[in-house]
Amino acid sequence: MARADRGEKVVGVGLAVLDHLLLWRDTSEPVAGNRVVEVDMQGGGMVGTALVAVARLGGAGEFWGTVGCDWVGEQILAGLRREGVDVRRVRRVEGRPSPRVIVCVDAPTGERHFLHFTGVLEHPGPLAPAKALAGAGCLLVDHTQKQAELAAAGEARRLGVPVVGDLSRIDEASEGILSLLDCAIVSESCGGALADGGDLRTACERIRSMGPARVVITLGARGLVYLDGERFGEMPAFTVDVVDTTGAGDVFHGAFCLALTEGMAFEERLRFASATAAIKCTRLGGRAGIPGREDVLAFLRERSRPA
Repeated sequence: MARADRGEKVVGVGLAVLDHLLLWRDTSEPVAGNRVVEVDMQGGGMVGTALVAVARLGGAGEFWGTVGCDWVGEQILAGLRREGVDVRRVRRVEGRPSPRVIVCVDAPTGERHFLHFTGVLEHPGPLAPAKALAGAGCLLVDHTQKQAELAAAGEARRLGVPVVGDLSRIDEASEGILSLLDCAIVSESCGGALADGGDLRTACERIRSMGPARVVITLGARGLVYLDGERFGEMPAFTVDVVDTTGAGDVFHGAFCLALTEGMAFEERLRFASATAAIKCTRLGGRAGIPGREDVLAFLRERSRPA
């Protein structure tokens, strides 16, 4: 796949939600006697948050998705607009609640638990005409708008636009979109289900056999592994003081897609995305901690210096 030129937009087809965040003193303690340390409300969702990361890093993002005609939907769209994300392709659905999530965050570890999710409003067909992808530098899909994503990914392949996928699970239902991906970036829980005895190279190879030329499995605090052609590699995570891991993977996807449109080499993209996601984890919520480009570059310069 030919690389995109610098400055081309990232189009994302998938989910944007409203997150209600509760930072608990210690989720291992009983609710009685426990304490909520901090409360916040922020935009969330895989593709929605990824596109906010694109915008914060200086890129152009366009969101294709679905929300309801309620106050939650207004909050979701207002949050994306404030960040400079183009929402002209969003469909509004009457009589259905917009997607929102209650996120419980453990203060000692920063790990998050989803307590409640109202569900996805999936559009039954294309969200935009095929010509809307012309000039895009990358297409990101998260397999929540399945029919719309298949249509967009098929058109992207025809146009030579790279397609990056964020999948929560790999099964028969995801085979169609996998066959259209250039790069699959999945979590350990998703990719690890295909590993024999924890062999992540085997998991990468199995995912690649379904279509993507490149596969990345993110491992949280342990970094990531990847398969690029026949090269299997590992990359450690950056060490930061973690407050909340909510949205770290989404931010990683957004930074990776932007780096792809700018022509960065594959491993350079992974390092750039890892740094962006690490910085995000230092604040509560999926979006509050997303850094700007200069912050990421300064972070990378600092980490490249000898100890």
